[in-house]
Amino acid sequence: MAARKFLAMFTEAEQKGQFFSFKDFICAIGFLTPDKRSKLPLNYSQSMSEIIENSKESIIRNFCLNPTLEKIPAFDTCVLRDLAEFFARKNYSENDLAQCLFLLHVGKTDCHKLDENKAFSYFYDCFSNFRSIDTQFDITQNELFIELRSIFSNLMNTRVFTEALIKSIDKIVSPKNNAEQFNFQNLKLVFFSSKFRTVYGYSGKDRLYVNVLPIFENLEKHISQDKKLTVIKLNFIRLIVHEASHVLLRFRLDDLNLSSPFLHRQIKEGKALKNVKECGFETEKDFFKVCVDWEASMGRNINLKYCKEYLDKILNGVLLDFDVQLANAFKLNIEDFHSSGFSFRFEQDLFIL
Repeated sequence: MAARKFLAMFTEAEQKGQFFSFKDFICAIGFLTPDKRSKLPLNYSQSMSEIIENSKESIIRNFCLNPTLEKIPAFDTCVLRDLAEFFARKNYSENDLAQCLFLLHVGKTDCHKLDENKAFSYFYDCFSNFRSIDTQFDITQNELFIELRSIFSNLMNTRVFTEALIKSIDKIVSPKNNAEQFNFQNLKLVFFSSKFRTVYGYSGKDRLYVNVLPIFENLEKHISQDKKLTVIKLNFIRLIVHEASHVLLRFRLDDLNLSSPFLHRQIKEGKALKNVKECGFETEKDFFKVCVDWEASMGRNINLKYCKEYLDKILNGVLLDFDVQLANAFKLNIEDFHSSGFSFRFEQDLFIL
């Protein structure tokens, strides 16, 4: 198995004081033969321990299929030590589940627009800090997180909201039969702490992972409390819409390692209707008619009255188009984004973790 080969080559490089090269690793396992130039599926229906254990092969395959990793000369073994220890583990927890799903998304990140140094920095940060993801965050640290959890529960119990999610995914993936409909009551919100400043969150099996660090940083900004909380809540709802769409997509196609731009096989099999560049952004546009950069908008003189009224309408089950001009908010240019399994804050041509 590829994970065992990775461990063997990592151990050898570490013992000899050498660097680890993914290019050499790819050559050693002969991964890029024509019949293996695709991601390895990871069944949605598996148990937590099965997902973590089986994800190791999917994670390795994603790394091997990432052309940027192949071009990076080598990594010091100290950077990859946590990764090697993760692959060697056999006792699993909720933290391990969150971390394995993070790694699954890391390998799928498209870095082709970045120069080699910036691409190296991205993977270096991911490999060095993924173990900082901690799902044991205590939401009582700040009453805002209790309120955000309440907003999440409210939305999951609001039929017009969940039906809008379903309607959006129906445009991409053929619906399952009635016996296999997704139960939004099973969708769990997981706040996690980490060292990743710009990753808002990501999705997993029946889980939405939300990073608390960007929220804490926004709470420290020198703007009015009213504006600060309104924007944080609107961005939180945007994140729910974005990541819940990925949950639905992967649930329907029974694959946690799925990416919406690559549904060719599923289309041929009649399970999917079309490819889209990014499922989450497509659903955001269906919900709000525009993708809003709330992080950038926080520093702008937004129409706070309009934004608060819009937020109240959503929380009361009324979904309306968002008027980005009336709100004086920034619109995201999603064409500038690197394809990734995360929802992240965009900074120049690279999101710094």
